[in-house]
Amino acid sequence: MIRVSRQRRIAAPPAAVFAALTEPDRLATLLPRVRRIELLEQRPNFARVATHMALGPFGTLRSEGEVRWQDGREVIFTTLRPVPVEAHWQLLAVDNATDLKATLTLDLAPLLGPLAAFVPTAEVERMVAADLEAALQAVAGAVRT
Repeated sequence: MIRVSRQRRIAAPPAAVFAALTEPDRLATLLPRVRRIELLEQRPNFARVATHMALGPFGTLRSEGEVRWQDGREVIFTTLRPVPVEAHWQLLAVDNATDLKATLTLDLAPLLGPLAAFVPTAEVERMVAADLEAALQAVAGAVRT
């Protein structure tokens, strides 16, 4: 299991950051490796989505998952196949800004089987950390105050 967190202070209130994180048409531009997102179902605090993610030598993988949120506080994306992933975005108001913490947890074993033991965890963590940093920067750039 791999778990990586990164945090960034964004000069905007949580409502503006939350709006940037939950705008379906913009999500693919905010998240590295995500090429396309399909909205399959939406309710007040829940959505089912399909993401198409570029995963290096594995090509582009389609996965269906759930997105749950609490307005202005957090957004959680979870998928089980082909790779179990949880992306958790937490928003905390600080003065006139927002601390946005992004945590990605993934398990390569279901996709790779016993070969997952040979995957260099530190390299995957570095790659995920860079992706999270890029996503945090993209969210900061997308916020409209």
